Amino acid sequence: MFLLLDTLYPLTLALAVWMLIDAYRRQADPMWWWILLMSGGLGAWVYFFVVKLPDFAGGRFPRFGPRPPSLDELRYRAEQTPTLTSRLEYAQGLIDRGQHAEALAPLEAALKQEPEHGQVLYALALCHTEQGHPDRALPLLDAVLRRDRGWGDYSAFRLKVAARAQGGDSPGALEAARELSRLSPTMQHRCLLAERLIAEGLVDEAREFLDESLEAHRFAPGPVRRRDRRWANRARQLRRRHDKDFKGARKA
Repeated sequence: MFLLLDTLYPLTLALAVWMLIDAYRRQADPMWWWILLMSGGLGAWVYFFVVKLPDFAGGRFPRFGPRPPSLDELRYRAEQTPTLTSRLEYAQGLIDRGQHAEALAPLEAALKQEPEHGQVLYALALCHTEQGHPDRALPLLDAVLRRDRGWGDYSAFRLKVAARAQGGDSPGALEAARELSRLSPTMQHRCLLAERLIAEGLVDEAREFLDESLEAHRFAPGPVRRRDRRWANRARQLRRRHDKDFKGARKA
């Protein structure tokens, strides 16, 4: 019995730390912070099975807890109580379902209520980009980035790169990707820069940059390597996919 307790205690402690980090990264509902911090090791196990485990199964595990509101319910709330929050929640529900054109109306109404709201500006920019109108998205993203260049864990900056590329401004997209990689040199942003370098035909520079990035990943602390494992795999895929281009650039 004591041997079992000695084994479970460090395991539960490690799980609790892991789940706290996960809750911070995914900006979990405040309810989960109370569960994790106030219920000891039991809360960590509950969080793991309810929130974290579905990540490993591509969502095949059922989620427990309150049922998320339906789109009809979100629409009703936005119509009956047209607050900034209700309109934004309705628009986000539409965006989650790929209905970007339909999300524009509640977002534009929300923007009139609070013209400098970062989430509203970003969601509008996303919808315009998805609709093939990067020229409308870029001014909105610039407004977000003027206030906070790292807004949304750099999601606005990443969308700026995509919008510039979509609008045919390849040099501008490359410039933005370089700046993003300098501001936040994660493997995700390094892969984004490598992709833009390849798109511009700078394959030799891209190969050298990917090699440097993968070497930095190899010697990074364990938590950083685990966080960036997906993007390190992406970097290796880029190297393999464009290996002929890399070799051709060297011969030229």
